[in-house]
Amino acid sequence: MLLAYILKRIGLSILIILGIIALSYIMIYIMPGNPAYTWVGKPKGPKAAEAIQVAIRELGLDRPFYVQLYDVTMRFFTFNWGVSLRFKQPVATIAIRSLVATLELLVIAYIIAIPLGILAGTYAALYRGCLGDKIVYTITSVLIASPRFWLAALAVMLLHVFNLSVFGRIGVEYQTSINIVTSSYIIDSLISLRFDAFLDALTRALPPAILASLYPFALITRIVRLSLSEKLHEEYFRQALSYGIKGLYVVRRYALRSVIPVLAQIMGATIAYSLIDIATIENVFGRDGVGVTLAKAIPYNDYPLIIGLLTLVSIAFVIAFTIADIVHKLIDPRVRI
Repeated sequence: MLLAYILKRIGLSILIILGIIALSYIMIYIMPGNPAYTWVGKPKGPKAAEAIQVAIRELGLDRPFYVQLYDVTMRFFTFNWGVSLRFKQPVATIAIRSLVATLELLVIAYIIAIPLGILAGTYAALYRGCLGDKIVYTITSVLIASPRFWLAALAVMLLHVFNLSVFGRIGVEYQTSINIVTSSYIIDSLISLRFDAFLDALTRALPPAILASLYPFALITRIVRLSLSEKLHEEYFRQALSYGIKGLYVVRRYALRSVIPVLAQIMGATIAYSLIDIATIENVFGRDGVGVTLAKAIPYNDYPLIIGLLTLVSIAFVIAFTIADIVHKLIDPRVRI
C-alpha cells in the first residue's frame, strides 16, 4: 500500500512539473521583447536586423510554438537546458548554483525554527493564559503578519547603523577561495577543512537565515501550542499527573508525539512558502540565490534560464510536499492520495 501511494505521488509530481514547464514557456512566449535581441548582444546599425534573424534561427524561435514547447520539455528531461542568453553560461550550472545558495539558507532557517518553535509552543501550552503565553502569542502574531522584505530591509539598516562588521557583510564575494564541490560555500569549506572560510560563510548566511526562520518559527509555535493545549486537557494527562508523574515528562514522552502528524502535514506548505520568503530576502541582502538570479534574467527575456530556475524551484516544492505527504502516510496509514 505504501509503495503504491509513493508511486502515485511520484506520477502526480511529474505531471505537475510538466504543467509548470508548459505554463512557464507560454508566459515567456507571450511576453513582449525578443530573446534573440539579447542573444546577439543588442546590436545596432544596418546589420542589426540580419543578426537578429540569424539568432532567431539559431535559437529555434522561427519554428511553430508547439514544436518549441516540445523541444523545451524534452531538453529538460535530457538535462540539456541550453545556454543563458544573458550570462552565456550553461543554464543547469547557473540554476543549480542559485538553488543551492537558496537551500543553504532554507536548511539553516529550519535548524533554527524547528527546535525553538517546539520549545516556545510547549512553554505557551503549559502556561496558557499566563503572561509568558500572551507574550509568545503576541510575538508570533507580529512575525506572521510582518512582510519579510520589510524585515530584511530593516535588518540591513540595523546592521549598518550598529556597525556589526562581522554580520554585516552583504553579498557573496567571499574573502577566501576554496575548491567548489557542492556549490554550497559552507559545505565546501568544511570539506576543504577551511574553518576560516566556514566562519566567513556562516556569518554571511546567519542574518538572512534568521529572517527566513521567523515565519516557520511562529507557525510551528502556534501549531504546537494549540495541539498541546488540547492534549493537556485529555484524561490520560490528568491521570498521569494524579500518579505523581511530572507534567513535563508526560508532555515530552507522550503529548509531543501527537503533534508530529500535524507538523508533518503542514511542513510541506511551510517550506514552499519559506522558499518564496528567501527569494525576497536574498534580493535585499544581495545573495546570488534563485531570487536575485531570476530578477536578473527576467528583464533580458532570458527564457532558458527563467524556465530552468522555475522548474528547479518547482521540483523543490514538489519534493517538499511529497516528502511531507509520505511522512504523514507513514504516521497515519488512513491518509489517502
